[in-house]
Amino acid sequence: MEFTGNCWRHLHRSNITKIENSKIKSINMKENTLLVLLLLLSSLSKAQSVKIDTIPFTTKSSLLVFKGLINGIETDFAFDTGASLGVVTSAKANSANIKITGKKNITDSNEDVNSMKEGTIETVTIGSFKIKNVKSIVYDMPFLSCNNYYLLGANAINKLNWKIDFEKNLLYVSKSNFEYSSEMLEMPITYKNNRHFTTFTINETEFKNCLVDLGYNDFFEVSEKEPIFKKLKQENQDAIISGSRLTMSLSNIKINRYEALSFDNLILGNRRFDDLKIEIRANIENKIGLKFFSQLSSILILNNDNSKYYLKLSNQPISLQMSFDADCYLKNGKLIIMGKNNNSESSAKDLEAEEEVKSINGLEATDFKDECNFILWRIENLKKDNYQIEKLNGQKIIIKKQVLKS
Repeated sequence: MEFTGNCWRHLHRSNITKIENSKIKSINMKENTLLVLLLLLSSLSKAQSVKIDTIPFTTKSSLLVFKGLINGIETDFAFDTGASLGVVTSAKANSANIKITGKKNITDSNEDVNSMKEGTIETVTIGSFKIKNVKSIVYDMPFLSCNNYYLLGANAINKLNWKIDFEKNLLYVSKSNFEYSSEMLEMPITYKNNRHFTTFTINETEFKNCLVDLGYNDFFEVSEKEPIFKKLKQENQDAIISGSRLTMSLSNIKINRYEALSFDNLILGNRRFDDLKIEIRANIENKIGLKFFSQLSSILILNNDNSKYYLKLSNQPISLQMSFDADCYLKNGKLIIMGKNNNSESSAKDLEAEEEVKSINGLEATDFKDECNFILWRIENLKKDNYQIEKLNGQKIIIKKQVLKS
């Protein structure tokens, strides 16, 4: 078959067009493939750069405790956002070759000021993350010494971001901020001398500069000097549980007076909370503790990079249970009552503060090898519902726990 010139030109142009379109499609396919590869590489690079370590923790001693390394030596870390610096025992300082650099005046949770040795830990290791030149106080607080803990202070905590899963007892640690959902409650944080502070509202009164103290094992503790808490006491006289309690600070053990009650209308972020536990004491700074977060939330995110906490609310009722009606401690080789509930319905009404007793759960003072042996026994005993005290006259008393009226 013959083709005229026009037909040939038309066919030729048609073939050229097909070839050009084919080339364009090929180029587009290559460009799309390249784009996909670039996006994939970018995604993989981002995923690799956001490293998250998972570490189990326990709260069996009433503090959040997990394993880390001090200068390469495995150590149990107690997590404490309320401490501006970490605290290491002298035994651990010696075994880990921690250099003593001087002395520092330290104000503890009982508002006592003492001069203590300061050292620098060359490397604190948490998961696979290493924090260099961490300043820490060197002091033999009995609670830390007996448990062989290093108190991880806010100066190291603030170098990382944290996600705490209270249901699974897992810590997630990262250099990058953790993702959070819109349903989570946002809590802005400010930092003073490394420590964490927040603001909230009670009965339409803004309450500023409240310490977020995850080294404080209870719920909410405030100063009686605050007018709003004086008013709360006046409005709830019939529901107050009052008494005295043993408190362990860094430098000493004291008996402190307290008044406890439940209250409503705490506004945090855009959420209202009711039936909460509060303890009012003299000469302390206002603070919320570990139970505030472990009872209100199932997951707590501490994004130090953008100064925000995020809470996934648990929507569970808050425990209004108090500690034991009487607290006994081994002091100078004797079992001494170091605090008691003073209310008329208290199971400790036949005991006096600082009274010596014969035994506790059948154990006499001589049955404890030393103070450490007693402290470790006490930690386990605090988890029980009751215990028995025998007075020197032979009277036996079952000590219970009271519950605040909601």
